[in-house]
Amino acid sequence: MGECGRGVLLKTLPALMTLVLAACATTELTKTWRSPEYTGPALKKLLVVGVSRQPAVRREFEDTFVKQLKASGAAAVASYTLIPEPGPVDASRLAQAVKQAGADGMLITRLVLADADTQFTPAFRPTAATELPDGYSAAWSGYHEPAASSQPETVILETDLYGIGESQHLWSGTTQTFATAAHIQDDIQGFARIIIGALEKQKLI
Repeated sequence: MGECGRGVLLKTLPALMTLVLAACATTELTKTWRSPEYTGPALKKLLVVGVSRQPAVRREFEDTFVKQLKASGAAAVASYTLIPEPGPVDASRLAQAVKQAGADGMLITRLVLADADTQFTPAFRPTAATELPDGYSAAWSGYHEPAASSQPETVILETDLYGIGESQHLWSGTTQTFATAAHIQDDIQGFARIIIGALEKQKLI
């Protein structure tokens, strides 16, 4: 039995399960877009938003991303610490959280597909709105919340970076992970490394 197969037998051992799932999951950045109009400096502090109505998933995602951003030299704040509501908030509430965070950028990630067979092909330019409030709302209206499952699936995540000063859409990336949708949070570290590396390469953070 291979390493991934043995991982199924370790569900009662959370620590080992995390390691095995991370090893069995494979994530790649399949599509990116960068605003050709942005020539400003790298962003210094990001508000990290994980779009999920599951509080535990959202907290784990945002905390992991914040930790890795800080390790890379960029300051970051998890949005759940300022917006604890399990869903989207209106523009004024979002603006208040941004001000409290002292952020000059917002990173929003949503799950758009978790399917064993279907392939997802994004448009060349992402469908996210060009301005932050609209982009935040669109992320919540277009995300996918998978049911609990132990079957391997292709998981598609879309991540968008907005500059807060001019409310400008700066970057978008689509990743594909072959993993178990119910445990996609177990591979957050690998996903975060890929996204952060791409943003550093583009000199956006």
